[in-house]
Amino acid sequence: MKKFFIILVILILIVFASITFIQFKKDQASDKVMQYLKEVKGYEGSEIINLESKWNFFGLPKYYVEVTFNNEPNIIYLYFAHDIKGQFEYYVIDGEKIPTEELKNYDSTTNAD
Repeated sequence: MKKFFIILVILILIVFASITFIQFKKDQASDKVMQYLKEVKGYEGSEIINLESKWNFFGLPKYYVEVTFNNEPNIIYLYFAHDIKGQFEYYVIDGEKIPTEELKNYDSTTNAD
């Protein structure tokens, strides 16, 4: 019975450490993208409605950040938060297709069409 509790405690610690590590990496990704948007792209913090980091278990990138800007509240832009920072995709919340030339915050320098 004692071995069972030791194994259980170790498993709980592993799960807790994993969750803590993932949250740390998500917070780090958000910070990097916010810094990139402000320092490289020249945005003010007030121009951003929402900035939320995501963890992708199966896909690449593992960590990315969704950004919504005040002037386009129905568009979510996806940003890398790794060494190669930049926008890599966008989508419209209601599913409507919008040509990239109509987007106000689309970054053609980091997006590959």
